[in-house]
Amino acid sequence: MTTAPAKLYGKNLSEYDDLDVDQLLSQLSPEEISILAKEVDPDDNLLPPSERCSYECNKEATGPLNRKKLIEHINKQALETPDLPELKPYVAGTIRGKKWIAPETNGKTEHEDKIAIDIDDEYGDALDGASQEEIIDLAAILGFHSMMNQDQYHASLLNKGQPVGLGWDGVTKATQPKVYPPEPPNQTDPEDSIKRVRDDDPKLLDLNWNNIKNISDEKFENLFIALVENTHLETLSLVNVGLTDRLAGKLAEALEKNCTLRVCK
Repeated sequence: MTTAPAKLYGKNLSEYDDLDVDQLLSQLSPEEISILAKEVDPDDNLLPPSERCSYECNKEATGPLNRKKLIEHINKQALETPDLPELKPYVAGTIRGKKWIAPETNGKTEHEDKIAIDIDDEYGDALDGASQEEIIDLAAILGFHSMMNQDQYHASLLNKGQPVGLGWDGVTKATQPKVYPPEPPNQTDPEDSIKRVRDDDPKLLDLNWNNIKNISDEKFENLFIALVENTHLETLSLVNVGLTDRLAGKLAEALEKNCTLRVCK
């Protein structure tokens, strides 16, 4: 099957390959070049949008851009410009356009549809005679976590009996959240701990600065400098202390030189 070659103005496209585009453009007047520029998209991402847009504004510039005055002018024009009149006047009770009609459901809803599952007779008999506790355990094994509440799920994991009143009838019932007392404030003294790390105290094996607020960058830097020469500290905890990326970099440098620290969190 052969296809006819593409043509432009009655000529094959191959005949335009040898044409000198610059020579053709030199024969056009400035007005013709302006018209041609409006019709042709240069498709060059390096050109600014103002040079690719065919719209030309002949007004002279009034000065530099003033964003506040521009927004005020737009708001003023929007308030002063009258709304376009409607082609058809509004009449109360008149329905315009096509009215939406709900499809017929034949008295059934999606929730009433049942899914038929083909189960062997052996498994069907086992499920028919299973108790609620056994079915809940089976749901936990199969990963049907959404069918169980939290108490049922953990009871299945721990191989414990189901709580009273929390069978399948209690699947959708929320459990009361457990209230845990707040953690006591951290009483560690940063200045004293830095001194003990610097002095290489053999009794200081675990240093916990967790949740201490407003530790200055200078104290962090002093701790990391002292950490380089320390040979006894094994655990360092810095959770929720506001450690910045710059200080984390200094900590990484200290960890490269320290040979005793085993845990840093």
